[in-house]
Amino acid sequence: MIYFPNAKINFGLRVLGHREDGFHNIQSAFIPVGWSDILEVNVLENGTSGSFNFSIIGNEIEGDDSDNLVVRAHGLLSAEYNLPEITATLLKNIPSGAGLGGGSSDGSFMLKAINDICRLGLNSESLEQYAAKLGSDCPFFIKNEPSLVTGRGEKLSKFNCPKQFLDHAILIIFPSVGVSTAEAFSLLDSKDGEEIDFNDTSTIVNDFQNSIINRVPEVAEAIKFHKKNGANFVQMTGTGSAVFGLYSKENPQLKIEAEERGWRAYLGAFL
Repeated sequence: MIYFPNAKINFGLRVLGHREDGFHNIQSAFIPVGWSDILEVNVLENGTSGSFNFSIIGNEIEGDDSDNLVVRAHGLLSAEYNLPEITATLLKNIPSGAGLGGGSSDGSFMLKAINDICRLGLNSESLEQYAAKLGSDCPFFIKNEPSLVTGRGEKLSKFNCPKQFLDHAILIIFPSVGVSTAEAFSLLDSKDGEEIDFNDTSTIVNDFQNSIINRVPEVAEAIKFHKKNGANFVQMTGTGSAVFGLYSKENPQLKIEAEERGWRAYLGAFL
């Protein structure tokens, strides 16, 4: 079976304080977008029970395959269920180190894929619990719908996008320089922000944006590009380095211009 693990954007991101478990309490809205990887997952008939074969094509990913969340997702379920031999191929399109949640999405979609093809019968709540073991962003991608995100990222509730942005096109620019989450937190000036009021767009800020701009000037250039071309809202997503702009109308020429600068870009709409 073929799945399309999609990216997300953060509509605002506040860090509200440090937790005793080493994580941080956050507040954000996660909104799914159509920039997607492709994940093909199949059962190998008459294979070896519990075996897993995994390959990646497309964008290069740093690190060992054993650290990939697709592999870890299989490991979580194979530890508790007698799974048949499974093969998975991941075509990586979503940039890494971009704040788009591509790796988290891959892991969560792998959980859903195994649940489907092996008929485990797990409901969304159970899948979210497994996903939380993979990473803070992962539970969101189980239901994959606009969500208000709190706690360390695992507490989800329904989110209604501000009406003025509902019909907007979105242009996401990855300025070809990634930022690790650990690095972003190390650069953060304050870890005790105030909560966002999503009815007041002036409070919809990303606490990481200014510190990342100082570290990665390409992010500032992407923000400038959006503002120059008339975006109604511009912000870095997650811990960076991708920057999105919301536009009243879809303009394919802007995507072309971004790519001519050596950036990667996605033009589409909210899912």
